[in-house]
Amino acid sequence: MMSRAQTRFGNYMLGTVPRVVGTVSQADTLAQLAVPANRDCDIVEIRLDHIGPDVPEWVERAMAIEARGLPVIITIRIAEEGGQWKQADGARITLFESALRHLTAVDIELRSSIVGEVSELASRHQRALIVSYHDFERTPPVDELKKVVATAATLGSVIKIVTFTRTDEDVGVLRTLLHEKSSTPLCVMGMGPLGPQTRVKFPKLGSCLAYGYLDAPVAPGQVPARDLMQQLH
Repeated sequence: MMSRAQTRFGNYMLGTVPRVVGTVSQADTLAQLAVPANRDCDIVEIRLDHIGPDVPEWVERAMAIEARGLPVIITIRIAEEGGQWKQADGARITLFESALRHLTAVDIELRSSIVGEVSELASRHQRALIVSYHDFERTPPVDELKKVVATAATLGSVIKIVTFTRTDEDVGVLRTLLHEKSSTPLCVMGMGPLGPQTRVKFPKLGSCLAYGYLDAPVAPGQVPARDLMQQLH
């Protein structure tokens, strides 16, 4: 098996074994996760674009989750990339900086107007940065995706590629991408009809993160994080 790129991510080295990310999109779940309980994931992603940045003490609650040994990713996904954030792109900067001061990682879209600024903040605070690329209509050719990976690798510590998969050929393109050499850990998955199979199979092929939901799905084809924990661990 080819050697994988690795990077420090909270308590883990990403790239050695796949880690399950449990996505939170409801405010009540934040308080529940701060209390010791069964672990349904390795890492928690807080979708602040769904929950809303006005939730009281969201940073403190996220820090309490990290105190349990669960690294936290803060994602504030813009509407153009499937999220609920509809304010100006730059209005997220203050939220990202708050997260990067106290938490393990944030996720920023490669095509965001502030990706360079967020990359600099992550470097300054020595935190992990996931740079995401989404295509909700198709799976681009592998050569096009390789260029995306090369660009994202100059900005972040983890690259996330998510495309719409309608056919076996689409899945094959993503599988090929996973086998390409990369200087940065890759998370690759599909959405749509064939998306669920990629969320289970690709981590076994080298995709460093497997995303499932803890309270409600936030992407087409997303499966419960508990199921991924059982299948991958």
